[in-house]
Amino acid sequence: MAAIHFVRHRRPRQFRRIDRQLTDLTDEELRQRYRFSADNIDRLVELVGPTLERRTRRNQALTPRQQILITLRFLATGNFMQVIGDTFGVDVSTVSRVVRDVTDVLFGLKDQFIKFPVTDHDRRRIMSGFYAIRGFPSVIGCIDGTHVKIISPGYPDEAAFVNRKHQHSINVQATCDHKGMFTSINACWPGSCHDSHILRVSNVGRYLEAHHQDPERGY
Repeated sequence: MAAIHFVRHRRPRQFRRIDRQLTDLTDEELRQRYRFSADNIDRLVELVGPTLERRTRRNQALTPRQQILITLRFLATGNFMQVIGDTFGVDVSTVSRVVRDVTDVLFGLKDQFIKFPVTDHDRRRIMSGFYAIRGFPSVIGCIDGTHVKIISPGYPDEAAFVNRKHQHSINVQATCDHKGMFTSINACWPGSCHDSHILRVSNVGRYLEAHHQDPERGY
């Protein structure tokens, strides 16, 4: 009896014309899908594009723009990577690799863009900005905590990550200036921790305690 051999053919990748889609969507539609406008997507491409260039001779290698769009879509929607892959016509393993690579590159730039105002010039600039908005003097930033939902980390740490709404989360503390630009982010604490505790032990809290005891330096 002759043996029958089954040959598995890999499905050809049909990457959609995402660059063309950008020109067809309004800024509001882009923000709904990617949380970024076309100009800001272009800025991201200029900023991290050279680092994301694939050093390969393959004709179908993803461009930096395509990698950024895949990552933004994943972060904006929270969909499974398989869904993102089907949307863009790439394998789920490719989505996983792209999201990791782009996130690592962006994380490496955090100290370049997220800076707390420690100089007199920066403090005066931000205080003037807040005063112009609402007439409230000596403000150098707004601070708050937000809970980012996570999958249960399991025993023995599960209880620490359950917040007051009985959901698993990380309590992220952030500060911003008068333009809404982040000046610090602390994402090290589980959801059960109170905002006041995080502020008290954070670098920002200790810095404010040591250097901001009078209105001239800002609240």
